[in-house]
Amino acid sequence: MKKALKVILRLLIILVVIIIMIIAGCLAGILYTRWSKDNQEMINESGDIIKVGDNVVIEDNVTCLFMGVNGALTDFIMLGQYNPNTREVDLMSIPRDTKVNGTIDGKINSAYSGVDPMRTVNKVEDLTGVEIDYYILFKTKVLRDLVDAVDGVTVTVPINMNYDDPYQNLYIHLNKGTYKLTGKQAEQFCRFRKNNDGSGYPNGDIGRVAAQQSFIKAMIARCLEPQNLLRIGTLVDIVLENTKTNITMDIASQYIDDAVAFKMDRIRIETLPGEGGYGENGVSYFFMDKAAAKELIDDMFNKETTVEDVLNMQEHSGENLNQSNKSGDKIRIEVLNNGTTNKIFSTVVDTLNQTGYSVVRVGNYTGNLDDYSRIITHTDTMEGLEKADDLSKIVGISKIENSSEMSSEVEFTVILGPKYQL
Repeated sequence: MKKALKVILRLLIILVVIIIMIIAGCLAGILYTRWSKDNQEMINESGDIIKVGDNVVIEDNVTCLFMGVNGALTDFIMLGQYNPNTREVDLMSIPRDTKVNGTIDGKINSAYSGVDPMRTVNKVEDLTGVEIDYYILFKTKVLRDLVDAVDGVTVTVPINMNYDDPYQNLYIHLNKGTYKLTGKQAEQFCRFRKNNDGSGYPNGDIGRVAAQQSFIKAMIARCLEPQNLLRIGTLVDIVLENTKTNITMDIASQYIDDAVAFKMDRIRIETLPGEGGYGENGVSYFFMDKAAAKELIDDMFNKETTVEDVLNMQEHSGENLNQSNKSGDKIRIEVLNNGTTNKIFSTVVDTLNQTGYSVVRVGNYTGNLDDYSRIITHTDTMEGLEKADDLSKIVGISKIENSSEMSSEVEFTVILGPKYQL
């Protein structure tokens, strides 16, 4: 039971780090979950051992509702699900004006009312039929701080944006075009609905959702850059200071080094099907298309994962940790920074990935600050020593050390010292 809980918490924490940083401008980060080692068993709540095939373990998906708060309203709502078996993330935006029963104005964004996030969780469950495990409520400040922490995010502003609201202390002034936005500008981009003259996105709130989704993708790509992977600790601190969640976060630091090797093509972002219109009271709403929504929700959140799905993912990604490297497989490497610049560090990571290696973990070296760089081997075979020699030529590091602790996760650790030059 303890093992199962640890796996679930680890999964959730990594999921939180990525999704909270991507969504509506606070969702940026990297998602990585290691596959089980040979013959590893996972115990479910009933105490039964779950084991499929020889080494493949099918784990339950995890769902979470993400809510961006503006006063007493949740102006941003997105339902997310992580599949640990295929490492896929499904995200579905829910327009703030979606018509629901039981709220003061009939809109889903007023369910929260500045009181209880579970009110919104319950409304989304009723609307979609998806059981939600966890929620994360975040402030707009997290968006500004995260964007500034990664030195800005480049997006395309689709229209001129000019809006002034002294009551909210919100002033939006962005021209159409492609720019690297600061944290303050990113908040403006994500919160924009209409101009002072009433003009705005041609398709209203759906256009706003599409803009937020474009920012999500740009933010993910930005944070996947190696120099920003090194800042993951700072990003986590920003997230924790500006969120409210029912997920236990106290062991997050133990899994920061797992935040690597996530692929952009494993993220799917959609919008709840429907269209805008007016209710009997003359108020504008977004009306869900029940038939189209059911089809999309079933495809995204209710599909069953099979052993074949897992094996297919492993075959195409080359990331099966349940088997040792075979001839022709990519050699798995971790790269640690021990004083070199972020630019040089990023260049080394890119060079290794481009020359046939697989950098599956990056981070800062936690030992003493040494002047020299080195390669540490985690295998004592002759073949491993030959591979170390080849790696030495690629990165230009002649010092090779053998670790007394063998590893089934990486074959080599590359440590870059302050005087390292590629």
